[in-house]
Amino acid sequence: MKHILKFKWPITALMLIFAVTTYILAPNLTQLAAEKGDVQLSDDSPSEQARQFLEEYDQDKETMSLVLEFDGEIMPNESAIVSYIDEIESVEGVENVINPFDFEDDVQENFINDENGVIMIPMDYVGPVNDISGVADSIEEMNPTDADTSMTSNELIQKTVEQDAMEGIQSTEMFTVIIVVAVLLLMFRSIVTPFIPVAVVGVAYLIGQSFVAWFVEWFGFPISPQTQSFLIVILFGIGTDYCILLLNRFKEELEHHDKYDAIIRTFSTGGKTVFISGLSGAIVFGVLYFANFEIYRSAVGVALGVVFLLLSLFTLLPALMHLLGKYIFWPNIKKTEFKESRLWTPLGIFSLKYPTRIIFSIFAILIAVALFYDDEVNFDSIEELDNEYSAVHATNVVSENFDEGQLFPVRVIVSNGDDLLTQESLSRLDAVASTVSSLEGVQEVQTITRPAGEEVEDLGVRNQLEQANEGIADMQDGLSDISEGLTDASDSLAENDMGGGDLSELESGIDEINGNIGQITEYMTQTGDVEGAAQQLSQVQEGLSTLSGEVVAANTQMNEQQTAANEQLTELSNGLSDSAEGIDEIQDGLEEVSTLLGEISENEAVDQTGIHVPQSFIDNDDIQDAADQYAFGDNEALIMNVILADDPYSHEAMATLNEIEETVDGELQRLDRESTESYFSGVTSMNRDLNQISNDDYNRVVTIFILTLFVILAIIFRSLILPISMISSIFITYFASVTITQWLLGFFGYGELNWAVPFFSLIIFAALGIDYSIFIIDRFREELTGRSIRDAIEQSIRRMGGVVITAVIILSGTFAALLPSGMIILIQVASIIIFALLFYAFIVLPLLVPAFVITFGRGNWWPFRMPGGREREHKFRDKE
Repeated sequence: MKHILKFKWPITALMLIFAVTTYILAPNLTQLAAEKGDVQLSDDSPSEQARQFLEEYDQDKETMSLVLEFDGEIMPNESAIVSYIDEIESVEGVENVINPFDFEDDVQENFINDENGVIMIPMDYVGPVNDISGVADSIEEMNPTDADTSMTSNELIQKTVEQDAMEGIQSTEMFTVIIVVAVLLLMFRSIVTPFIPVAVVGVAYLIGQSFVAWFVEWFGFPISPQTQSFLIVILFGIGTDYCILLLNRFKEELEHHDKYDAIIRTFSTGGKTVFISGLSGAIVFGVLYFANFEIYRSAVGVALGVVFLLLSLFTLLPALMHLLGKYIFWPNIKKTEFKESRLWTPLGIFSLKYPTRIIFSIFAILIAVALFYDDEVNFDSIEELDNEYSAVHATNVVSENFDEGQLFPVRVIVSNGDDLLTQESLSRLDAVASTVSSLEGVQEVQTITRPAGEEVEDLGVRNQLEQANEGIADMQDGLSDISEGLTDASDSLAENDMGGGDLSELESGIDEINGNIGQITEYMTQTGDVEGAAQQLSQVQEGLSTLSGEVVAANTQMNEQQTAANEQLTELSNGLSDSAEGIDEIQDGLEEVSTLLGEISENEAVDQTGIHVPQSFIDNDDIQDAADQYAFGDNEALIMNVILADDPYSHEAMATLNEIEETVDGELQRLDRESTESYFSGVTSMNRDLNQISNDDYNRVVTIFILTLFVILAIIFRSLILPISMISSIFITYFASVTITQWLLGFFGYGELNWAVPFFSLIIFAALGIDYSIFIIDRFREELTGRSIRDAIEQSIRRMGGVVITAVIILSGTFAALLPSGMIILIQVASIIIFALLFYAFIVLPLLVPAFVITFGRGNWWPFRMPGGREREHKFRDKE
């Protein structure tokens, strides 16, 4: 420190120049967060595998939905809407704009709510992701109708979250400085003091955020939209705390020394405490770099900021102290005497009197409250945003007017590398869709065999066989009518003694064929042998062909005799002609039935599914149009859109997705399609994977965090007992505090915590809260060399109470600067940390720390010796 004071002005000038230069030259951290701060999932997560598969086929498209809200009904505005759709199709980067008016009425209901005057127009966006907001804005500006417009998609919602975060950062910076200055004015009752921490920490923040930005750009340093907000409040929070500790110690030393010696003594004692605390914080936040989840790793930027904070504290602050001396507390320059805390002192003394009762009472209360901790978190980004944003408004309108899951369905893709637009593959696909649609939590399944989301009954083999049987019965009736007609004709010829042959053979042939068809129908009904029935029908068709030829020959013979016959013969000839035509029609019908039965017998999927997709169904124009929507990659991949009955962001939706995944994979196994791959994409799939990876990483990182913190504290204090008591008090305070904060937030309508809140609030509170334990224990260690354990901890409580309370109020105030940001994640993190800090500072620290210390006695330093060594132990043996 002597060298710092000797070269204080060159060092100060270099620090200021360094701060300004880095700030000017560094990239914009806020802009980098918007560009590179998206949530990234691991390559082995199902939704990421689905994205990679779609990207391989150039199908990784963003589905946007344009929402139009009319004052009246939709249909009178159809022509204007169609013109609007035609204009949208010309927008660069936009493909597959769906015109709801092209669909049948039952499908239109998925896009048009005529009663409320709302229509939804989906489209695909294939342009650069960063341009999607501009494209959406331009589409809304093109609106030629009288309707209000809004647009949404998953990516547009994420862009809105980023925009909201950027606006929140601006308000956070302003409110942080205002709160720090205001609280310091009240605490120190000085005009000068508040601006010292602002200047010192401000320089550190400028340098820190600049280097974080460079590291992001150069080395791919992790970043999220919350990185800058946390960097601001944590640096200003702990930076001000450190300044307060050093300024208070400086005030103490000024009572007995000049300003030069006071600075030296301040940094040799309090400075050591600050360095230990700051280094611990930097290491703890640095450990987050080893997290797997990118958004958790993004908090590592705080570690870099803390390093520059320590640099600023040990260069600029001593220079300002030397420059101003006692005037740093102006106008209270004569009131430099120390005042002990009126709260901590009585609480500490009470704790020393009843340590065991205090420990058990506080732990019992905290554990009881912590047991009510609800670890359910919320993944709905919409809840965090104001309805005035276009993407948020459009999503809310769709949820109110259509099925809640219509906007963000679960997209199931199946592929085995072959053409799947076949009877056999579609039969299996429809069987899978049918099973999935029966799951609880599934509203409907839309795919190529059911584009309207409803089951096509005609695809069921039982239904098809029933129709075939009905058709055969009709054919039998027709053949019976023909047989009767031929009988009448034969009798008439006999009565009139006309030449032309005996028609009884034709009649017998028809009766025989009719009997055969009846036997075939009965055979198929009883045995279900579709293939055998089809072969028998082929033989019947050959008999019908022969019979039809004989009828034509008889008719020809009749025609030759017609000139010599009477009118009755002409009438009989016409009747025979009609009979021949009837037989031909029956033959065509039998051919259709035979073809259907042949297809069914050849379709290997029928036995497993009970479903048969006829070729005529596939060749239908409507189905071919549906193929453009539900098939890609030369029909090597087929899509099922599963519309969920629950909110796609909810835990219920995630549970349903798990059932969908198990059902699809199970059905593919049952259908002997092990080689067919299945992929699951969509908002629900992403959030399910996000939940899994965040939980896994949370447990892993918190474990590393605790071990790292334990090692640091054990090395600093040369004890294995003190770190355990310090860390345990931190964690039990946190879980009790987050439980109470959840109850309080519930009253204000914030509901479940955002999925990232538990992790960030725990890490930040633990990293900051442990500082206050370090403040007390380090002062206790200093006092211990000349006092008994009881006197040393009592003196530490008396001396550090005011410092910790002031520091906590300052830190709480800086986190309160996050509340006006409007971002629920920041509001929730801030609320939890503020409550936990206040509870920790006003209850836990003044009661538990003295109780632990006095209970363990010399065992606090187990397995090492106490500070002062044997000499100190012998000196105070009797007093303890």
